[in-house]
Amino acid sequence: MWSYRLDGPLHYERVETPKPDFDAVADGNVVIEFLTGGICGSDIARCLDGGTESHPGPIGLSLHEIVGRVVATNSDLAVGERVVGWVGQSVGLKQYSETEAEALAPLHPDMGEVSGIPLQPLACVLHGLTRVPDDLSGLHCAVIGLGPVGLFYAHALRDRGAASVVGIDVVDRTSLADSFGLDSTEAVISRAWAKRPENQNRFDLVVEVVGHQVGTLQDAITVAAPEGTIIYFGNPDDRFYPIDFGQMMDKHLILQTGRTPQHVRRAAMIRAQEYALRYPDLFETYITHVFGLDEIQTAYEVAAKPSPNRLKVILDARI
Repeated sequence: MWSYRLDGPLHYERVETPKPDFDAVADGNVVIEFLTGGICGSDIARCLDGGTESHPGPIGLSLHEIVGRVVATNSDLAVGERVVGWVGQSVGLKQYSETEAEALAPLHPDMGEVSGIPLQPLACVLHGLTRVPDDLSGLHCAVIGLGPVGLFYAHALRDRGAASVVGIDVVDRTSLADSFGLDSTEAVISRAWAKRPENQNRFDLVVEVVGHQVGTLQDAITVAAPEGTIIYFGNPDDRFYPIDFGQMMDKHLILQTGRTPQHVRRAAMIRAQEYALRYPDLFETYITHVFGLDEIQTAYEVAAKPSPNRLKVILDARI
């Protein structure tokens, strides 16, 4: 079967590898055939690391957002079903992957294989909001980082009735503000934005969707209003984050963190499909690039470079 191996920072090599044993699928698992896959910012971080400390990296790294067809099963999912969700260990860049069925959900019949890919990041966003009120009426919100996930956060905050949603990113997202429920956007680094007196202690709910360094979390603390909440969603590169804890205490802030746990992923995918069906135009501006597998190197290079006209990049094995 075809597979891809990360043989250096952001560089892929196509290789032939053995198929999984369709007759020996682990309990609770399925084997799925790759139809389409989405490139996430977390994938780029792994790709730039070269995959692992030793090279080349594991076969199939790095892709976890997938739409596939079940070809073997030892679970409640049936052979032939189209499914959407996660590939375990982010090793989905191969023709067939064995992965956990509980991280996948049947793809709604009205959704195509390409348009199904954004359901996975949307599921993460909606799960990330499960610990804040369903009704955000009267609350002023800010999203730091307006990449594909940050824009979904902005849309979901508006869906919950937020009084205002402001977005910050170094890339100018002005043209997308209306599509994703943003009152305003600013193309500026969050440190400079947070230092402005008019932004300090201003927002009831702040979502950090940048990650990979400490500064943006501190910026969220600075702009959070007393009694406010911060959702830290961006992936951390460091195990330990030094922050102004005294400011956290003086403001009585809530800091919420967490990834989407394995055991709730199917429920999160179902919730995302229900949400997307309520907003049938949501993905129109969200999916900006679709590449065939023969363009995989270009696809990852495009996904690695933020730009105003680049959001979700998708790989389609059928073209």
